[in-house]
Amino acid sequence: MKKVLLASTAKVFLKRNANLLTGRGFELITTTSGNSALKLHEEYRFDLILADLRLDEMSGCTLCSMIRSGSIAPQVPMILICHNIAGSIERVEQSGASAMLLKPVDPIKLLETVGSFLHERIGRSRRVVLQVNVISRKLNLDFTCHSHDISNSGILLETEYLLPLGSKISCEFTLPGSSSIISEGEVVRFMTAAECANLYGIRFVGLPSSQRAAIDAYISSMEMNAAKQQG
Repeated sequence: MKKVLLASTAKVFLKRNANLLTGRGFELITTTSGNSALKLHEEYRFDLILADLRLDEMSGCTLCSMIRSGSIAPQVPMILICHNIAGSIERVEQSGASAMLLKPVDPIKLLETVGSFLHERIGRSRRVVLQVNVISRKLNLDFTCHSHDISNSGILLETEYLLPLGSKISCEFTLPGSSSIISEGEVVRFMTAAECANLYGIRFVGLPSSQRAAIDAYISSMEMNAAKQQG
């Protein structure tokens, strides 16, 4: 059973998301204190830590920095949660956090993000590998991204181009089998990884039904191939 720490001063947030995560089979411990979170990690060596930017005694960013510079499981995935405020977002991006979620936190997005780090499918989206080049545009500037995976609701892109959370981009790519996808997208998730550039979760906006059907067909074919290989 994977061990997860959830740290926040908001009791409603703790209760709601504690129920959400324990219902998916995680061993969960909650705290409102940054100092307590640090001590708990030293004791339990969590598989993942979810922390609010605002905590008692120390901020989530300070907690992240202290764990990253410590000797007890410093590479533990850490997801920091903050409001969509420029100063807060910049602090999180510079803290060494593995990913960032914006308030109000969508439960499905939280589950998808946790699952992506713990290698478990616990959200509603069906997500499969997709490695293609994606031509993107933001404010009349074209740039190239590389996709890592795709779901019914969005795509995970790698790029050196900086994309603020909440910003809108256009995406154009071709699915294996020559189905062309052109969609608007919203940046809803940001992650960093040592072996690659920035990773961004893009939620499709206004995707035409014919293109959504093509994505569903691709996902189904990948799932069938994976089932055949396992069988």
